[in-house]
Amino acid sequence: MGLIPGLPDDVAYECLIRVSVDHLSTAASVSTTWKAKIELSEFRHRQKITGLTRPIIVMAQAKESHAMKFMFMPAYQLLVYEAESGNWYKLPPLPRFPNGLPLFCQLVGVGLDLVIIGGYDPVTWEVSKLVFIYNFISAKWRQGVDVPGGPRSFFACASNSDLMVFIAGEHDNNKNALSSVIMYDVVKDAQTPLPDMSRERNECKGVFHNEKFHVIGGYNTEGQGRFERSVEAFDIATWQWRDVEENFLGIATCRTCVDGMSGR
Repeated sequence: MGLIPGLPDDVAYECLIRVSVDHLSTAASVSTTWKAKIELSEFRHRQKITGLTRPIIVMAQAKESHAMKFMFMPAYQLLVYEAESGNWYKLPPLPRFPNGLPLFCQLVGVGLDLVIIGGYDPVTWEVSKLVFIYNFISAKWRQGVDVPGGPRSFFACASNSDLMVFIAGEHDNNKNALSSVIMYDVVKDAQTPLPDMSRERNECKGVFHNEKFHVIGGYNTEGQGRFERSVEAFDIATWQWRDVEENFLGIATCRTCVDGMSGR
């Protein structure tokens, strides 16, 4: 039986790639054949080359305040905004965190998954080493393997947008800044240590640009809170860190960094 009875498969496939992201899970539940097609990387590639990809923005929104261990803080939920249609919808609550997202956790998109790493429990204020993945086809969360090396917060995090998430820096339980780096394969649910950075970086920022994982700013243990202006980049092709560029930032501070493409 074809993808859609009565239609040639190539025509049916053209219909399938036009399904919006908020209806992918419904389409995937129609049949095992549809699910298998939608899960292929070829499916996303076909959407891109035909101009049918629809940009979405996933954002953490404060929904209410609740009592924490030390203070009152808002609880955060995840919303998805589909830019072209103007539609908003909520994602299901994160498993094991009924009171909202871990505070200061990292969110990164990888293929058709949204990955959440680390952060602080919004009730106990304990640092988490948990990893959760939301799949836009199944519309469900799953728990990934824990981040090795203990709980994580204030680290650099970025994705190559396909399979991998890169995690660098932060501090240990004794507030010592770290130079360690991890690569997480979302599909295999496996984490691999990468060569250390040339220096410790706490509260650094990360961005994946031009096939390199850039780690920007941060500070070492002795320089607590005194942010650097430097950047160093891990080259995927050579599997090595490039030389540190010392005055990359105009101002030494904690910033959000994104890949602006076109070399920026």
